[in-house]
Amino acid sequence: MGKAFAAFFAFLALTCAARAETVYAKMPAHPAMWTVHGPKGTAYLFGSMHLLPSNVDWHTKEIDAAMAKSDTLVFELAMDDKFQERMGQYILARGMLPEGQHLHDMLSPEAKKELDADVTRLALAPDAVDRMRPWLAELTIEVMGMTKENHATSGPDIQISSNTGGKPVIGLETIEQQMALLAPSDPKAELQAFEANLKTSASAGSADDQIGPLLDAWMHGRVDRLAALTKKDFEKYPDAQKALFDDRNAAWVTKISSLLDEPKIYFITVGAGHLAGPRGVPALLRAKGFKVEGP
Repeated sequence: MGKAFAAFFAFLALTCAARAETVYAKMPAHPAMWTVHGPKGTAYLFGSMHLLPSNVDWHTKEIDAAMAKSDTLVFELAMDDKFQERMGQYILARGMLPEGQHLHDMLSPEAKKELDADVTRLALAPDAVDRMRPWLAELTIEVMGMTKENHATSGPDIQISSNTGGKPVIGLETIEQQMALLAPSDPKAELQAFEANLKTSASAGSADDQIGPLLDAWMHGRVDRLAALTKKDFEKYPDAQKALFDDRNAAWVTKISSLLDEPKIYFITVGAGHLAGPRGVPALLRAKGFKVEGP
C-alpha cells in the first residue's frame, strides 16, 4: 500500500541501491503537487512513493521549477549521519517476536493464506518470516517484492534528500517518532496494518502484469483514486488508519502552519497517501483557512 515509513524505506533503499541492473524504457509520471500560501511563506506539497520502479521519471517542469524556487526542503524526517546505524540496530532489537510466539498464530485464516502466498512468491524463508513482528514482516514483504520486480529504486523523497543542493532541511518528525511507528505500542493496530497490507498485496498481483493501482494513480496525478484506494485498504482497520495517517497529518499541519509564518519558500515532500482525501494535509490546510492551489 505504499506504507508511510520514510525511515524504513530510506534504510532499505540506501543499503540495496546497487541491486537494480536491468535497464527498462522510461515511463514518464505526472504526480500531483499543491501550492499553499501562508501569511508570509509559501509551500509546495509533493507526494512521494518511497520506492519506485527504476524506469519511472517523476520530474516535470512544474516540480523541478518549484524545487528550484524553494529555499528550504521539508521531509517526513531529516536523516543524519548515524541514520543507517540507528535504523539497523532498532530493526534487530524490535523486529522479532518473543521466543515461542509465531506470526501465523496471530493471523486470521484468510491472512494466513495471503502471507503464505507472499512468502512463496518472493522465495522468502518461511521460518524466518514467522518469527518476525507484523511490522517487520509487512515491510520486508513489500520491499522484497519491489526488489524482485525491479522496484527497489529510491523514491523522490530519498532522491531529493540525497541531493539537497546545500539547502536547509527540516523534518516534520524525528527518527525516534518514525521508529515508534515502525514498531507501534498498540499490538492491535500493528496487526491490523499488517493484515490490511497483505490484502492489498493479494489483490494487486505481480508488477510484471500491472504496475499496481496505487502507483498508477500516483503516476497520473489521480488524487481522487489515490484517496479511494487508501480508504479501501483501511476501511476495516480504523486504529491503523488513525495512527499511520490521521494523527500524523494533523500534527504535520500544525508544524506547516508555523512554517508558513516565516517569509520562506518550502518544498515539502511526504508520502503521497498523506496528501489525498478529506483528511489529507491539503484538505486540512484548506480547513484552517489557507489558500491551497491544486487538486
